[in-house]
Amino acid sequence: MLLFAAALAQTAGCVSIRPVDTEQAARLPLYEERAARLRLQDSWALEGRLAISDDSDGGSGFLSWQQQPGVSRMDFHGALGRGAWRLLAGLNGAELEFADGRRYRADSIDELVRRQVGWQVPVEALAWWVRGLAAPGNPQQRVLDEEGRLSLLQQDGWHIEFGRYGVFDGEAMPARMTARQRDRTVKLAIRKWDLSGSHE
Repeated sequence: MLLFAAALAQTAGCVSIRPVDTEQAARLPLYEERAARLRLQDSWALEGRLAISDDSDGGSGFLSWQQQPGVSRMDFHGALGRGAWRLLAGLNGAELEFADGRRYRADSIDELVRRQVGWQVPVEALAWWVRGLAAPGNPQQRVLDEEGRLSLLQQDGWHIEFGRYGVFDGEAMPARMTARQRDRTVKLAIRKWDLSGSHE
């Protein structure tokens, strides 16, 4: 009798886990449909608050990010106007310009930000995460909400949580996102999305 009860308990445990997988499988087409729409959206822009921290350094301020075919531009203004910089990236590499006129170049945007700003942030992957999409490559974990939107993502050693979505230009886009890797944290509170492709 005890063996039967134990077997029944194990079976019940398996049954309780299965609906979660079934729900995620049912939501996957909604995610893929949304992802296909956003991949076709090759021009977009966002504005919001960015905060980055690690065990030794960090920063916070206002971020404006514009993406167009082949070109990415990020403008950052730190608290009280400190630490302002502009980052341009394209097919020929990336260039970082500080408010005092100093300019630096590198082959990749991630390398430039790490070397000159001191932020260990995967900017290229972040361009996907901020839109509520997994970056190219296989994620370790992906949890979708009832609308097929990412609520949690684990990829490339980062744990990304999507706290809230808002509707911008008819599309549900992340309004809050937090990415963590060990002692590093990246937080974005996005107040404006432009998906029209009309931004300058």
